[in-house]
Amino acid sequence: MTSFTPLGSFVSADTPAARIDARVKLALLLAATVSLFLSQAAWTLAAWAAVLVGVVWASGMKVRDHLRALVPVVFILAFTLIANALALDGHGSIPIAGPVGLDPAGAQRGFTAVARIVILLGLALAVSSSTTPPQLADGCVRLMRPLARLGVPVADIGLMLSLALRFIPIVSEEFFRIKLAQRARGVDFDDGGLIARIRSWASVLTPLVVRLFRRADRLGESMAARCYAESADAMGPRVPLAARDRWVLAAGLALCCALPVLARLLH
Repeated sequence: MTSFTPLGSFVSADTPAARIDARVKLALLLAATVSLFLSQAAWTLAAWAAVLVGVVWASGMKVRDHLRALVPVVFILAFTLIANALALDGHGSIPIAGPVGLDPAGAQRGFTAVARIVILLGLALAVSSSTTPPQLADGCVRLMRPLARLGVPVADIGLMLSLALRFIPIVSEEFFRIKLAQRARGVDFDDGGLIARIRSWASVLTPLVVRLFRRADRLGESMAARCYAESADAMGPRVPLAARDRWVLAAGLALCCALPVLARLLH
């Protein structure tokens, strides 16, 4: 059977990004998201693209994995770019036919939106590729620990997140195996009309849903047998950040703050 590696799967512990605490990577990912949407200048997008290249290298993720992750959203990205670039009311500075024309300002907005999505997707994949699912779940729980004082069930949220992260590669592998099995039985996923393709993909999705329900039942029974409900409130002791993690966090936050501020000052 052809090997299949789900997108965002953990690559290796022997990478620079894998040695960074999960809390730092999650905090910087949130800060980068805010900073990226606050940055409007074109040079800031170029700077974030350079940051993405460095992060991808540090995480050990291959460039083709990032490009493969863009395949499902190519239509959305293309639609976003075209919808912003086309002017249908005659105000486009580059006429095409009748009132239809191209709006350079709109095209710039569309390109900015597409670039943000591509960069954010790459940063998120770099985090998931350099962090194991237990580390991600534990990092989220520790970051949300102050919310526990307000009555938020932080440990339960962490448990659900851990289960969801563990099920993502399982669902991907199950989908890949069922699709190969159906293709071996003569199912064609590429030819035929819309109804024929829906029927073809239904032969994959139906058994996939059934298998996932069976896995969920077995998981619930095993968790009940191990008394997970009684131990859901244990979040573990506080673990301070290492000096290297603090330096990375400080440098990353400084970069996230500096780019939008400089963009506004130079505007």
